[in-house]
Amino acid sequence: MTMKHTPNHTERRLCRLKIAIIGTGYVGGNLARVITKLGHDVSITNSSNAKALQALAEETGAKPTTIEHVAQGAEVVIISIPPKSIPDLPPGFLDKIAPGGVVIDTANYYPLLFDIFIEPVEKGLPESRWVEQQIKHPVIKAFNATPWYNLTRGLPAENPGRLAMPVAGDDTAAKAIVLKLVEEIGFDAVDAGGLDESWRQQPGTPAYCVDLDVPSMHKALSEATKERSRDFKAIDLSDEERKAAHEMQSAFHKNINKAVLTLMESNNWTEAEATGALFTQFVKGSKPASDILKFVFEHKRLD
Repeated sequence: MTMKHTPNHTERRLCRLKIAIIGTGYVGGNLARVITKLGHDVSITNSSNAKALQALAEETGAKPTTIEHVAQGAEVVIISIPPKSIPDLPPGFLDKIAPGGVVIDTANYYPLLFDIFIEPVEKGLPESRWVEQQIKHPVIKAFNATPWYNLTRGLPAENPGRLAMPVAGDDTAAKAIVLKLVEEIGFDAVDAGGLDESWRQQPGTPAYCVDLDVPSMHKALSEATKERSRDFKAIDLSDEERKAAHEMQSAFHKNINKAVLTLMESNNWTEAEATGALFTQFVKGSKPASDILKFVFEHKRLD
């Protein structure tokens, strides 16, 4: 597999683009924040939370609209919703995209958290290839392999602390646009190959949600194995086992959210700061996650 790093140069900056973002959660919302700051023309939509949509629009200057109209004339469309919601996108929502428009998929398949089972993905179909089949439009895989809170702290080119971000896709011209956008946002973009190679940046792989520089990202992508780890597959579980696993994962993530709120209140941190600090403790692996959460609840801080 050949992977390339695309350096950022002033002359390679994108012209002002019309960008549509579907989904205003952690990834979609923070992409709206950073992309509007870059001066692009951004439209946003979500499935049902009108209050959150309006609040994000007022904060960023992005234009709130409906799913039926968000992609109209868009040169880049970022789909940032859970896989279980992909089939619910209305038919024809991409019909009025600009000629040559680029579609980016940021989603990750978590069958034990989001209570969804996609058999082709479980059997090896890359997640974004499945998304492509559902929406009937080619996609580029990007912004999925870094924790959402990293999106808030991109750095200028050549900064020694700048992180690498993989981008996979088949259309060379479309991928070039996404690579440049990644660089503008503040990451070192790594060309991770075609969409059939995008499994290398899926959940459970060495490149997924780990802070890496360019050489380390190349190494992580090359060392990935196609077999899904047990934490990210449900094909071998019965319906009852899937339900129990989903309930356990949901309870765990509720405790994470509670711990983040506790850290925000006691340390005067932003949500991004609190989440990043908590997950750094998880990654260190010196203590079980349950013990870390218990310490936070008891002491209102991280050890």
